Amino acid sequence: MAIDTIKKVAIVCPATAVQRLIKTLHELGIVEIIDALEQFDEAKGKLQRQEVSTEESDTHLQQINLVLSLLDTFAPEKKGFFEGLTPLPLVIEPRELQETLQSFDLEAHYATAHELDEIQRNAERKISEVQNRLKELAAFEDIPFSVQDLKRLHRIRLLLGFIPAKHLEALGQDEAVRKWLAWDVVVPGQLLRKDAGANLDRPVKELAATLGDPLRIIAAFQPENEEAARKALAAHEFEEIPLPEIPGKVRDHVRELKGDLAECEEQIAQIKTKVLDLSKHRRALGVLKAFWESNRNRRLALTSSAAGKWVQLLTGYVREKDLPRLEETLRRAFPEASYSVSNPAPEESVPVSLSLPHFVRPVQMLVDLFGLPQYRTFDPSPFILVSFFLFFGICFSDVAYGIMLTALGAYLSAKTKAYRGLNNFSRIFLYAGISTVIFGALLGSWFGDLYRAEYLGEGNVLLRLQRTFAVLDPMDKPIVALVIALCIGMLNQFYGIALKMYGAIRQQDWAAAIFDGLFWLILLPGMVMLISLMFVQLPRPVVTVAVTMVVAGSLGLVLTQGRSSPGIAGRLLTGVVSLYGIVGSYGCTAFIGDTLSYCRLLALGLTTGIVAQSFNMMAGMLRDVPYVGIVLFIVALVIGHVFNFLISILGAFVHSMRLIFVEFFGRFYAGGARPFRPLGFDTATAILKKTA
Repeated sequence: MAIDTIKKVAIVCPATAVQRLIKTLHELGIVEIIDALEQFDEAKGKLQRQEVSTEESDTHLQQINLVLSLLDTFAPEKKGFFEGLTPLPLVIEPRELQETLQSFDLEAHYATAHELDEIQRNAERKISEVQNRLKELAAFEDIPFSVQDLKRLHRIRLLLGFIPAKHLEALGQDEAVRKWLAWDVVVPGQLLRKDAGANLDRPVKELAATLGDPLRIIAAFQPENEEAARKALAAHEFEEIPLPEIPGKVRDHVRELKGDLAECEEQIAQIKTKVLDLSKHRRALGVLKAFWESNRNRRLALTSSAAGKWVQLLTGYVREKDLPRLEETLRRAFPEASYSVSNPAPEESVPVSLSLPHFVRPVQMLVDLFGLPQYRTFDPSPFILVSFFLFFGICFSDVAYGIMLTALGAYLSAKTKAYRGLNNFSRIFLYAGISTVIFGALLGSWFGDLYRAEYLGEGNVLLRLQRTFAVLDPMDKPIVALVIALCIGMLNQFYGIALKMYGAIRQQDWAAAIFDGLFWLILLPGMVMLISLMFVQLPRPVVTVAVTMVVAGSLGLVLTQGRSSPGIAGRLLTGVVSLYGIVGSYGCTAFIGDTLSYCRLLALGLTTGIVAQSFNMMAGMLRDVPYVGIVLFIVALVIGHVFNFLISILGAFVHSMRLIFVEFFGRFYAGGARPFRPLGFDTATAILKKTA
């Protein structure tokens, strides 16, 4: 139940055997290959980095991705509930992999998909062009004249364009406009003709409001007056629409374009039908994609080796528990190879692999969210197990909601056994539900206060259970509940400091364990006891002990927290300031602030209960409705409590995580290590089932 011990292995084999060695290590899946030239400086100049080609894998992956992309476009996969939660890896049987590699004709399916893709791209490009062209011609579609006829006019010039509706009336009253040109409002299907200078009547105003803003108008003027006419129109923000360069009437051209559009859409429909036939091969394509990605990674692993004329050097990390298996494989399959095993150097960035019991494993997911522990520290997963579920149970704290969450977690856990990550997440729900049931019973919440006689009658089962198990009602005694929450916060802070000491002792850093841990565990409890004198009377011996602890702890911190500062004065000044918390490993103000953060335990618990009670109250009002009251009562309860259940889960999870990550991990934990990633088939997207 700890961080796995990692060993470094170096393997020297004949150059002719390196391909087979890499394949064997890939099949074993227990060695993380690292750069050999970076590990052995003396090899530089004598051994060279091997160059490899991934062209075969890249070609197949490109083909597979094109087919899958076409499937995702026209025949997207219908995802179930679990797939909707998180992407699930493809679980592949070895026999299925072999059969797919032997029987699936990727080239033929790629050729079909490539042809369909080309047709689709051409059709979509043409659709885009036609739609843009139709948009350009929309302003001219209802003009019943040939464009060429309009351009061939000699004694008159025509302009078509837009004008803001607010300028329409001013346009009709403008003397310059009336002098140099005539204009009409263009209405779909007809032209309302207006003499230049005529006042606009009510129907035209209504028409302007109906057509929107801006309005289309057509203006006519003599060629010799073009400059004056354009200037008059520009004064009213007229925007010209250039006539299109097409023969005949616009409406005829639009009709042809719409025919082309329909033809392209029919092509797209035919492509979709053919792609649906390809969709039955989606799993086979996924299997092949996983294989060729794995093959590519295996080829790239060779680039980390150091190659000479006759021999080749491979280096990597292996877990100590897997070392006997690796050694046996090398002795049996590669008797001509030599290998050495050593411990990683102290300054080396070692990948981290965690081995946890089945019960504790779900909590590892929470640690992963924060960051893996450094190799030479310790895994905090077992140490946050109780804290997280304690916080979650208090925040959610309703027996009925806990039963619902437990049932959901058990169902998801049973359905996701093949997927380790999702299964761990499901079991977090399961454990959190059990904790919620326990604290819900202790705090007396069963669907809020649904147990009350006014809802379910006197002597109902929920009421009897509530009275049997309830220890504290935070609604009636919020101060007591607040004190309990603060006490939990203080104890968790002390727990975090104790874990800091544990981590320092593991690294044999006794100074840090005493100076940065023990002295705080002396000072802070004493400070808490002295602060409590403001509210309760403590026996004199207890007060004496508290004062002694504060003095001793403060003195120890002042003398040691500045031990890395230059000069005696600097060390003492740093030590004094560290009591506040500006510098040093902790601080009194940080302790007070972090402890107060645990008030959210009370706040979240009260929120869950108050919202549940509000829904009960609303449902109770509906029960008195004649004939359908009991139905409305049940429906309102179901809707209200399902909503409260979902929203309260989110709040309980997020705030419990915050108390762990900020107020707890901040005391002792520093993540950031990289995970151990052995060379092998298994990835986040595909898992190959192991055979005996």
